[in-house]
Amino acid sequence: MAAVEERQIDPAVMLRALWQAVSSLKREFNLSEAETLKVLGDMPRSTMHKGMQHQNVSVSRDVRDRVSLLLGIYKGLRVLFEDSQQAMTWIDRENALPPFNGRRPRELMTNGDFMALASVRRFVDYWRG
Repeated sequence: MAAVEERQIDPAVMLRALWQAVSSLKREFNLSEAETLKVLGDMPRSTMHKGMQHQNVSVSRDVRDRVSLLLGIYKGLRVLFEDSQQAMTWIDRENALPPFNGRRPRELMTNGDFMALASVRRFVDYWRG
C-alpha cells in the first residue's frame, strides 16, 4: 500500500481564506462591526481591519474555531431555507426553543461567548438533521 502524501496548506493562503470568510459572513449575516468583533472573541478592531485588508495578520485557534462555527451556521441555514434572505434573517427572529429561550439567535452569536456560538451551530445542525 502506497503512503498517502500529506499536503501542507500554505498558512498565508489559509489566512486569506479566513479573512475572506469573515468579510462574507459579516455581509451575509448583516453583522455590525461591533457584532463582528464580539463573534471573533472581542478581537481588537485594528486586527480585524488589517486582516480584512489582506494584510498578513495571524489569528489564534479560538478565532479559527469561531469562524468555522459561523461557516457551519451559514451552511446549515442555506440548506434549511430555499430563500437566502429568509435564511439570513433567521438569526433575527425570536426563538422559544432552547438554547434561545425567547431570544434571537443573533444575541447568542454576538455575545462573545464561544459556547453560545457553538450552541447555535449545534441547534442548526440538529434542525438540519
